[in-house]
Amino acid sequence: MKQKSFTLIELLVVVAIIGLLTTIVLVNVRGAKSKAHDANIQSSMHQVRNAAEMSYIRNNESYTEVCDEVNNTLSNTGEFSYLEEAIKKDNGGQDVKCFESADKKDFAVSSPMVARTGKHWCVESAGLSIELDNPISSAICQ
Repeated sequence: MKQKSFTLIELLVVVAIIGLLTTIVLVNVRGAKSKAHDANIQSSMHQVRNAAEMSYIRNNESYTEVCDEVNNTLSNTGEFSYLEEAIKKDNGGQDVKCFESADKKDFAVSSPMVARTGKHWCVESAGLSIELDNPISSAICQ
């Protein structure tokens, strides 16, 4: 009785096909992971704006608690510290820029994106959420 078995060539072809399919899947998953980080950044930035509005009401219509004006980052107080930590976790530890107007009636916050290299997501007190080509340098997303 003769047993049938696979030849070495057949086994190598199957292994090569599996390796190729694995590579394709891993490349696609990596792109999806970066896009998920960008979605998390956008969500956290929306939460920053919500927290800023609550702070605005608490502080007699002033955004004084939103930004750390020395470092131009989010404030280390309360929910802003937690949100900055969450954003940095998703953007690879890059700085989150934050600026308040001189009269403390406006603010803008921006963070670098991951999947869209060189782009920044910005939210501001006027309600705008927008993708920018550069980090912000004032209390306006521009």
